[in-house]
Amino acid sequence: MVDHTRESEFGFHQSACPAEERVAAATTCKDMDKMNIIYDQWAFFYDEDMKALGFQGYGVMGKRIAELIGNKNAKILDIGCGTGRFGSELRSLGYNNIHAVDGNHNFLEKSRERRVYTELKQFMFGPNVIAPYEDGAFDTVVAVSSFGPGVVAHTAMPEISRLVATGGYLILFIRKSRLEMETERFNVKAVFEEWVASGKWERLSDISSVYYAGTDGVDNDDRVVERDGVIVTLRKLIN
Repeated sequence: MVDHTRESEFGFHQSACPAEERVAAATTCKDMDKMNIIYDQWAFFYDEDMKALGFQGYGVMGKRIAELIGNKNAKILDIGCGTGRFGSELRSLGYNNIHAVDGNHNFLEKSRERRVYTELKQFMFGPNVIAPYEDGAFDTVVAVSSFGPGVVAHTAMPEISRLVATGGYLILFIRKSRLEMETERFNVKAVFEEWVASGKWERLSDISSVYYAGTDGVDNDDRVVERDGVIVTLRKLIN
């Protein structure tokens, strides 16, 4: 149970839906310094917030991984692991070589407490930033709700591609509005189209899914909560 007496300390006020307030703060912020502060604070409420909003990503992504990857020793990288909820899901499915990165120290410590990852590193993907891994280091790279403006943007995709082994997968759970977004700040749509056109990647599927099940609200500006999510699966054909 989260101690809500800490909310004033962290800058979040009591509201009719504090979970929605925190999601709004994270998804609308455009200042990286402020974003870091928000995530420092949110780590203490994140699991409870996702439960309150009925976040579906962990279960549906776990099911997709199980469908595709029979090798329980496959080396998996969890990008933006947060509090480690998806790592726990993968571990429950029998996967035992799970690595993870997150850009926020507090979230990373929450992940560490779960003891489900083989290795954890504090790292934030960005343009022209080199990840601390060798080329083709992972059989599968996964990201649950990690892609978006202000977090992991399309500018990080070349580096993410470098980490996937030939024949390996990139699987992500993303808001539908973000997948369709074509702006200077965020445009994975164009990147995926370019990858496929180059012949280097194959786009296996886009599976529609519920994103948040605990609310009927849909926010067309991608600011608060929305119901539509997508599981995108790509396979790397050549380097």
